[in-house]
Amino acid sequence: MASLTDVQERRLRPIYDALDSYSYKQAIQLCNKGLKKQGDALILKALKAVALDRMGREDEAFELCDEVKNAKPVDEGILQAIMMVYRAHQKHADIIAVYESAYMQAPKNEELANHWFMALTRADDRKSMQQGAMKLQKQFKDNRYLFWTIMTVWLQAKLDNAGGQSILATLAERMIVKAAQEGRLKEYEALQLYLDILVTQGKFQEALDVVKGELGGLCKVETERKRIIVDLSKSAGRWEDVLSISKELLVASPDDWLSYTNYLEAIFKVKLDTQNLSSRDDLILQFQRFIEEQQTKVLGDKHVKRGPFLAALELGRQLNSEQGVTVGYKTMVELIANYFEQFGSSISCFDDLCAYLKRLTETDAAALLNRISAKPSPTKPSVADVRRSMNVEKIRSYCMPLPSEEKMHATVSTYVKAYKDTISLGEQFDERELQPGDDYLLLAVHILIQLYSRDRDRKNYLAEAVAVLEYGLQRSKFNFQIKLLLIRLYFELGVFQRMLDLAASLDVKQIQHDTLSFLFTDDLELLGCPELALRSFIKAMTIYASNERETPEMIVQAFKYGTFSKIPEFIRFRDRVRRSLQHSIFKRQLYRVEILRRFPDIENLTSYLQILDEDALQYSDNYIETLSDNRDTSLMPNWLPSTQPIGSIIRGSKFPRKRGEWLKLHAIIPLVLKAMCTMNSSGWELQHAALKEVVDQCRTADLDSEELAPVEVLIKLSGVALQIRAAEDIARRETVDLSPIDSVLSDLRALLSKVTDDKWQLSYEKLRRYTLLLEGCSYAGIALASFVPSLGSAGKKSKAGKPITSPKLAPFITGLQSILSDFHKELARCNSEISNCKPQLLATDMFGSEPAEWMNILGDEGVTIRDFIATQVLASWKASVQSLMTATKSRIDN
Repeated sequence: MASLTDVQERRLRPIYDALDSYSYKQAIQLCNKGLKKQGDALILKALKAVALDRMGREDEAFELCDEVKNAKPVDEGILQAIMMVYRAHQKHADIIAVYESAYMQAPKNEELANHWFMALTRADDRKSMQQGAMKLQKQFKDNRYLFWTIMTVWLQAKLDNAGGQSILATLAERMIVKAAQEGRLKEYEALQLYLDILVTQGKFQEALDVVKGELGGLCKVETERKRIIVDLSKSAGRWEDVLSISKELLVASPDDWLSYTNYLEAIFKVKLDTQNLSSRDDLILQFQRFIEEQQTKVLGDKHVKRGPFLAALELGRQLNSEQGVTVGYKTMVELIANYFEQFGSSISCFDDLCAYLKRLTETDAAALLNRISAKPSPTKPSVADVRRSMNVEKIRSYCMPLPSEEKMHATVSTYVKAYKDTISLGEQFDERELQPGDDYLLLAVHILIQLYSRDRDRKNYLAEAVAVLEYGLQRSKFNFQIKLLLIRLYFELGVFQRMLDLAASLDVKQIQHDTLSFLFTDDLELLGCPELALRSFIKAMTIYASNERETPEMIVQAFKYGTFSKIPEFIRFRDRVRRSLQHSIFKRQLYRVEILRRFPDIENLTSYLQILDEDALQYSDNYIETLSDNRDTSLMPNWLPSTQPIGSIIRGSKFPRKRGEWLKLHAIIPLVLKAMCTMNSSGWELQHAALKEVVDQCRTADLDSEELAPVEVLIKLSGVALQIRAAEDIARRETVDLSPIDSVLSDLRALLSKVTDDKWQLSYEKLRRYTLLLEGCSYAGIALASFVPSLGSAGKKSKAGKPITSPKLAPFITGLQSILSDFHKELARCNSEISNCKPQLLATDMFGSEPAEWMNILGDEGVTIRDFIATQVLASWKASVQSLMTATKSRIDN
């Protein structure tokens, strides 16, 4: 076989250029041309494989790569080329085999040896990693390979069921102790590994001895060493050391919040019989004096630090909670007021105080508001004055009971006017900066949401909340709080287009797809936008492929540069994303949409169901329990007295909802549909029984009867299909009881009656009912399509080539067609109403003929915003209804 050096550089350069410029056909042509002259040139085969892979011809690419692999190449260029293909498809076994073969042929080549070890690392083969690291250590005598060996042993110990008490943990400890004794532990990261091994085994005193000894000098700065000692002392119960060292750290850094909390924790946990320590009350008094000294110290700074003032609040909170403490201290009202006096104009003020505000009674809250509101407002307020005023209002909203509906309306107007008065302060701001008064609008919206929650038929409150936020978004185009609330409110109105436009403007990236996407993808498949829903799911799911591709590279780099403390962190990150609850939700949403999209083409649907990855459709309790819920529910603050998250108040139920039973349900449904389409599945009976069991569980969970209705249709029809399959011949099949199909038609009629009314205005709830009816009809259609070949006239076909329908099925097919026809008429009526409605008319309907008082404050701008919202709503509703009409018509025609 020809090596890389046998092919002249001038012949390879055009191929590389073609690959770099995405001219893959040209690259293949150049490779083929070269191979005609030199058929055994491995580099040409490898580069051709790269081009084929990038054109989507994976099988041909793998065939060429395997051919190159079997030739056992050593040349770096050849290896790198086939690695591009193998890595793109996570073919770890092939990568390991290639590099192992190359290393065996060139055992003195340290670079190849490293590539082999890193290939094992990407595959997370920890036993082989240990063996590989030991081999490298023996071969090259480099200190770093010793610590690679220790790290791989330790990683295996972390997997061991015995945890820190395993034999492997003991082995890792012995190895690193020996390395320390031999003077080979010279890096801070190696020290971190040593401490991790000891701490995980509960050997806190031994870890303290290490960090206090000579090896502690590996800490980059002394404060870092002290922090480690504090953490270890807490674990070892050495609270007197925690007290003294925390105080040292605070003297050096008065804003060190962690040290304040450590100091306080030590005060209440230290043993009072320890020498040189007085009573607990004395310790508390000492801490009080220390805080006051720290406050005096920072007050002289240009930028006053919050730490000492927060420490006073925390001390007050703990003194109120602890039993047996007789030391008097300032009241929480006084402490909060003092803090507000210093930091009332800071953006973080309310968040800092939130934990302490919860402890106030209504009387205390009123007293606090009297104190912090007493300061007269300046004639020309500054940005700081505006922030201070907004923080007062946040505290008022959070602590005081909700007033009457009339006063709530007046407060909305007050907040909108206050925002409008601040606009001039932000005129010179960069477009990416938030406007000073944005939180006034958020406060107003919170009130409108609360009003809506009291009477969910009053959709005008939703519309008003949307209008307030759209008004704010005009000047704060990058305010993610405004966008997130708008997304949830538009969802409630059944408006997917504007919602997804706002979601796109958030520019969600990387891990945010896993943690944030639920805000705009949860139940998106029920809004009548299958194509956009699919695109949203697929885009969000890119993080999971990236995790499998990129996180192993981060682990590799951590080994390469000896940052051992990062390796377990990266592994935990990878595993959390790998086990993501949201990933499982996305996959089931995607399958759900695809099933509705592909039917009524039963052959297309059957082909799709047959290639589904059944590993992705697990539904056992054990599987559900292993999933990691990474969804971030903290991004939308709630300044109302309600303890519910604001998203749940908008939705009227828990948001995001628990998905355990839902995940089971939508894992089993595709499996049952697959069995029905093929009328042949070994696990069908078990899946049918499991589906019935999960539906029973769902009735006690948060899935309502409407959402379960299509599934109950499927269960009844699956039961009939199982009887048909069990019958041995056509004669016996004709005796199968088909009466459950009558019940199915009644169920579908009941669903239809819920969506047939005189109203044409849509919402999430109405679109959801439309989609669930379509889903139920689709399941019925799939079942009937699978019955026809089995119940036809002994398998005979019509002249058109279709199976002849059994007379027993004809009434059911006619009944389903009638339901679909009536459903289509309802959709057509709704579509006609929407098409004939002018935005101004809908605006009047949504907001009322008499605009709310706050709308008048906006003048003509308010009218423009109302019309914009109405236009967005009409366009989205029309798109949803037309999509549902198209889907319904296709089922009628087939």
